[in-house]
Amino acid sequence: MFNGMAIAASVMAALVFVGLAGAIGPTWSGVGSVIVGVSLGLIFAGLVLAPYLRSYGGFTLADFLAERFGGELVRLPAVVAIIICLFPALAVALLAFGMIATWVFPLSLQAGVGAGVAMIFVATLIGGMRSLSLSQIAQYTVLFLVAIVAMGVMLWQTGSPFGTTIILLDEVVPSLGLQDFAAHHNADRLALIACLAGGIASLPYLLMRSLTTPSAPEARTSFFASVLFAGVLCLAAPAAVALIEAARVGADDSLSHIAEAPLAVGGLTGLLAAGSALALAIANTLSYDLYFKSLHQAASTGRRMFVARLSVVLVAGLAALAAVGDPQLMLIATSASFSLAASAFLPALVLGVWWKRATGEAALAAMIAGLLICLYYMLAPHYIPFTFYETSSFLSNASVDQAAIYETLRHDFYLVGPEAKGAVMADWDQTAREIANWWGVRGTFAGVFAVPIGFVVMIVVSLFTRAPSEDVKRFVKGLSERAA
Repeated sequence: MFNGMAIAASVMAALVFVGLAGAIGPTWSGVGSVIVGVSLGLIFAGLVLAPYLRSYGGFTLADFLAERFGGELVRLPAVVAIIICLFPALAVALLAFGMIATWVFPLSLQAGVGAGVAMIFVATLIGGMRSLSLSQIAQYTVLFLVAIVAMGVMLWQTGSPFGTTIILLDEVVPSLGLQDFAAHHNADRLALIACLAGGIASLPYLLMRSLTTPSAPEARTSFFASVLFAGVLCLAAPAAVALIEAARVGADDSLSHIAEAPLAVGGLTGLLAAGSALALAIANTLSYDLYFKSLHQAASTGRRMFVARLSVVLVAGLAALAAVGDPQLMLIATSASFSLAASAFLPALVLGVWWKRATGEAALAAMIAGLLICLYYMLAPHYIPFTFYETSSFLSNASVDQAAIYETLRHDFYLVGPEAKGAVMADWDQTAREIANWWGVRGTFAGVFAVPIGFVVMIVVSLFTRAPSEDVKRFVKGLSERAA
């Protein structure tokens, strides 16, 4: 139960981000897709991955992959992928923490971000994962109390425990201006659900929670319980949004004054929960997989603890600098975290647990292929839209008229004089960007293509490479037996 509370506290910040990034519209359209995607991801992790990771009994996700695939072949790529997936999200959590702190206290953004770093230190440095677990249980309790307060205030003011003020969530922080998760048609909605489900099931900082339970069956039930605990907070979301709106517009009534304290406490608490988990996941990977396993296997326990604590300091400090230095880049990178995590880890984890024949070469190939396809679909339509469209136009959702306009503009560009080329190129480029896609799916949801390709690559390469040793097969069999 307590681990479920900790998981729910960690996942709420992800829910808030995808809401801010356009997944939830002004009439709460899209909220169903978000809840379904996150719930499926947590349930999938509980059924397919968490108990088997717990039965392994290791320290990090990269360590499990290295042990399962018989050596160090995948450890370093896994470390790199973990940093790519989690570091921008940590920077955004600190940025949001700083923004809320400036709203409540007379602080600069830099000071607010610094305060977030200091609180992460307190939550993680004292006792590592155990300290983080206790902190996140307390943080969930605070979030639950804030939800009760929000619903109580709305009941008192409007006669309903749910919010009646409907706004577009990204208006709360106008400077964000994100639409990365906006799903405008059925293909995007299905891709959003798949992206969130695969990402939540693969995010290393959430899967790490499976390592803190007393047994493998309890790892399974803790992820199931987290769905219920997160659902309770989601029920209070409309009330909280209504209070945010009242506080944002500065209405001179009791609602706006009452709103500030619980919203500040809830927001800071949720971001601290997510930030602490992210910082510890990255720091553990650096200190254990990179320093201890790869560089200094003879290091003493004391030296390893020192490096782990130093890693937390460095990771949180660098994330704070990134958050203040280039917040827009961190926001864009965070929107890619779900697809990148699923593309890098889901095929290797699922087949590594459930298929004895999966090989280390195949896991490495699947990770590389998944990340490359994911990054290609995210970046190519933006930076090389003409090449992207013309090499895969048969997959585009372009209408007949849009395709005809594209061809006309391409023809005109090579025929018009130099003075008109600039205007034609601008129109041609805009048209290309609109139709440079596969079945209309947004670049943020690239994991919907990369994950299946990763599974295919891993299966094919496994069948064409030497089978794992008997020790590895016994290792996989032991995972199932201990998880039963």
